[in-house]
Amino acid sequence: MSDGAMSELVRPMLPTAGPLPAGPGWAFEFSWDGIRSLASAEPDRMCLFSGSHRSITAAYPELAAFAGRRRMLLDGKIVALDSCGRPSFAQLHRRMNVQRPTATVLRRAPVTYYVFDLLSLDGRSTAELPYQRRRELLADLQLADESVVLPPCFLDTDGQTVLDTAAEHGLRGVVAKRVDSPYQPGRSRSWVQTTLRQSQEVIIGGWVPERHRAGALGALLVGVPTEDGLRYVGQVGTGFTEAARRELHDRLTELAQPASPFADEVPDRPDRPDRPDRLNRPVHWVAPRLHGEVYYRQWTAHGRLGHPTWRGLRPAKHVAAVQAPVVLRASEGGREEDQALLAELDRAVAQVRAELRTLRGQISPHFLFNTISTIVGLVSTDPSRARDLLIVFAEFTRYSLRGATDTTLAEELENIDRYLTLQRSRFRDRLRVEIDVAPALLPVVLPFLAVQQLVDNAVRNGIERKQLGGTVTVSARVHGPDCLITVADDGPGRQDADIGDVLGTIDDQLRDSFGERAGLIADFVPGTGTTISIRVPSVPRAVHSHRR
Repeated sequence: MSDGAMSELVRPMLPTAGPLPAGPGWAFEFSWDGIRSLASAEPDRMCLFSGSHRSITAAYPELAAFAGRRRMLLDGKIVALDSCGRPSFAQLHRRMNVQRPTATVLRRAPVTYYVFDLLSLDGRSTAELPYQRRRELLADLQLADESVVLPPCFLDTDGQTVLDTAAEHGLRGVVAKRVDSPYQPGRSRSWVQTTLRQSQEVIIGGWVPERHRAGALGALLVGVPTEDGLRYVGQVGTGFTEAARRELHDRLTELAQPASPFADEVPDRPDRPDRPDRLNRPVHWVAPRLHGEVYYRQWTAHGRLGHPTWRGLRPAKHVAAVQAPVVLRASEGGREEDQALLAELDRAVAQVRAELRTLRGQISPHFLFNTISTIVGLVSTDPSRARDLLIVFAEFTRYSLRGATDTTLAEELENIDRYLTLQRSRFRDRLRVEIDVAPALLPVVLPFLAVQQLVDNAVRNGIERKQLGGTVTVSARVHGPDCLITVADDGPGRQDADIGDVLGTIDDQLRDSFGERAGLIADFVPGTGTTISIRVPSVPRAVHSHRR
């Protein structure tokens, strides 16, 4: 049976929605907004089929031009990117109902085929092979060209890290796949899709009626406050119960006003599904006094809420307390980026990469890898923020590379603050920190990077493993003639082999520097968290140096 004929019989394997699975045996992929499609590739052509086995080859001629080196049946998604380089279903919609796209359409809305599975190769089925083996075969085929992409698969990475990365880059979420699972057409629990849902507080500035019931509320027009006034961020038309619609209608009727409360112009666009903020119905403006909350998938390139869903009113909080988000927006009129800034960032990134090998002996490679990946990702999307983080990272590395044997608690805490700034660029609100240190203890001497390594452990083995995040607490108090410095987290409370080695090294450093009275105490409580304390003499650096 040919791959083309086989594609008419194969149904795609579909994930089950759910939270990130825990435990070993899972691989993670990003979830891409796009059209699911099987592709029969041969040395001279590629035929595309929809999930219902309908041929869609003619609609995507740039993909049909791909010529596989061997006969194969592929599974993947047709994806269109917005001006910020993110998968955009709105951009893709420009192509979905166009059977014979013109050159103009192809130029304005190009698409790419993201391949994530291999169902047959050279006429032989691979569906019964384990997922991990199918991915290895895909990698060996070296498919990537201008029209075909083999997106990343993470086999030895914590799923929460992958989900955090998806959130940072405005992606839909993550699909977890059992590494030993065969390809099973239809819905399967061997694949689990975790979709990101972020929330944003908004202020209601108007509403439009339902299409067929002029007196009923159809969608809210919402905004966020800025220095220039209320900025429009889109329409919200889903997530309402009938009771909520009636309540909102009654309350908004009492707040009616003749003019728009938004500082910017609310778009009035044609009735197009790919432009969800269209306003082809009469608008009822209201005084901006009602504060609510929405779920959304991402911010669009034009600063609109992507796929927003209403969560409800938040009457307990004043509208003045609503925080405007930092939103990456597409440049107007296609203006070029500031080349001088980008060149500066490229040089800085190159220097940071050169320092990583030296740092790996002292600082967690996991932290270093994720930090540089975050910064590199921001260079093309948010250069100003990338530059700020590079400055912090440079100061962090300068401290970490100085080759000292001891430091003061004040210097260590200052570097920990840099470390936490970098980690918050990944974890955001998931990482909460409490620091309680008496000023009189800041001159206390301790081994270089000792507290830094304990904080890194708390973040990696505590916060990173919890989907909702957690709290890291750093405290220092007088304990008789000594100073007791404690780092605690509310994570799973498990001791791994790597942290055991780190703790042993720190304990040896403490005893070598301060004698048997100094030392380290670790308490791992499963399901509750980890508390690690180090005891050092309560003496400043000058006194400590004199005693030595």
